[in-house]
Amino acid sequence: MGNERRGSPRYPFFAPAELTETASGVRMQVRTSDLGSNGCFIDTINPLPPGTIINIQITYQEKVFTAGGVVAHSHPNMGMGVQFIALESGCAVLLETWLHEAALV
Repeated sequence: MGNERRGSPRYPFFAPAELTETASGVRMQVRTSDLGSNGCFIDTINPLPPGTIINIQITYQEKVFTAGGVVAHSHPNMGMGVQFIALESGCAVLLETWLHEAALV
């Protein structure tokens, strides 16, 4: 994990999420462990390979963040880093709100 390059700070952020692999339509119920303006880390025993295109929905405090993403790095039995590549309408503001709250903790 030491070779990871992040474009923005990440903050601890624990929330349920659903990933959908766009090529196959396979859905996974997962959980975030950190969040940044460019992506998040997903805790899962069976991470997808780097380069996999996904859609992600993160639910926190009854609000849903939705974005397209790509698996940036994968760690078997641990999880995967996801880079956001296309935020749904209104989700940028929601993401900034969550990041602001996480930075205060």
